[in-house]
Amino acid sequence: MNIAFVSNYFNHHQVAICDELYKLTKGNFTFIETEDMPSMRKKLGYKVIERSYVLKVWDDKKNKEKALALCDNVDVLIAGGGGFVVEYEKTRLMNGKLTLEYAERSLKKGWVNLFSPTNIKMQLYYHLLFFNKPLLKLCASAYTAHDMYIQRSFIGRCYKYGYFPQLQSLTDIDSFLDKKFSCKRLKIVWCARFIGWKHPEMVVRLAERLIEDGYDFEINMVGSGKLLDAIAFELKKKKLSNYVHLLGSISNKDVMDEMARGHIFLLTSDKNEGWGVVLNEAMGQGCCPVASRMVGAAPYLINHKKDGMLFDSGNLDELVENVEYLLDNPCDCKNMAKLSYHKISTLWSPQTAAKRLYEFCDSYMKGKQICFEDGPMSIA
Repeated sequence: MNIAFVSNYFNHHQVAICDELYKLTKGNFTFIETEDMPSMRKKLGYKVIERSYVLKVWDDKKNKEKALALCDNVDVLIAGGGGFVVEYEKTRLMNGKLTLEYAERSLKKGWVNLFSPTNIKMQLYYHLLFFNKPLLKLCASAYTAHDMYIQRSFIGRCYKYGYFPQLQSLTDIDSFLDKKFSCKRLKIVWCARFIGWKHPEMVVRLAERLIEDGYDFEINMVGSGKLLDAIAFELKKKKLSNYVHLLGSISNKDVMDEMARGHIFLLTSDKNEGWGVVLNEAMGQGCCPVASRMVGAAPYLINHKKDGMLFDSGNLDELVENVEYLLDNPCDCKNMAKLSYHKISTLWSPQTAAKRLYEFCDSYMKGKQICFEDGPMSIA
């Protein structure tokens, strides 16, 4: 089987699963990069990653022609990144060739997105041309299927997927967690940009409530952004600096080290968080996750009160209740962290995701569609 994956720019969110697909296809895999990595992403620490299977079409007209021909002929095309993919998938779909669109939720802003030119264009293409073609949806958000179904699109054709960064393997998770949880003061980690829809202000309010309720704790906030100064001012004004520390922008290695020392990981973003790879990373470092339900990855990766905690976006009382439960019950926190680690390192690993995708496509093309009960490539 030969596979092509067309998307905007190649990055660390994709490299692990692409490496696995390259192995599974015995080298018959191509990633088609349609644009250079934006400078904003480079400033945020994204590194340009080189792989022999990456075909860059944004700086070479001949490569663009090669990519279009490749997409017409490969057995399977994975297409992600928005309306621009139509030119890469249209011909093959009209010829009945298997194509999987890789997408986060399309209606983050509700009606505004519903009537956007891009969404209207994609829906027209689907309903007028592709509704009876082998076009499936890889859902890189727990809300992608919902956004499709209310538009009567991809009914029964949405499959759970996501982003799969390569995580460090912990050789002895029990010893790792025993050492981590041997301290008396539990450490909470928050890692994101300090912008509105990431809701760093919820961490300040959480800290206030925990102090009022008599808890001893430490919160480390990693990241920078336009709200950083305002948060720093609030922490100083409310005399929270002994409990909440602002670490600023640090290297990815230092972020992983901070998570490895942390017991609880907070993810307070609202519905604008398409997936939230930082959740994968925290689970991979043995943190017990406490995440907003509106984060795209959260309903897929977290089974509430089993391998993490979920709260309604913006609901401070529910967030406080979840965190206080974990502070009161460190053994439960530790057990959830262990189950969380096992889930992200096995079921939701790049190896499992790539293998299941390969097996699914192989069976689909043979008319024997394989079914997975949960995890990647299960029905969304």
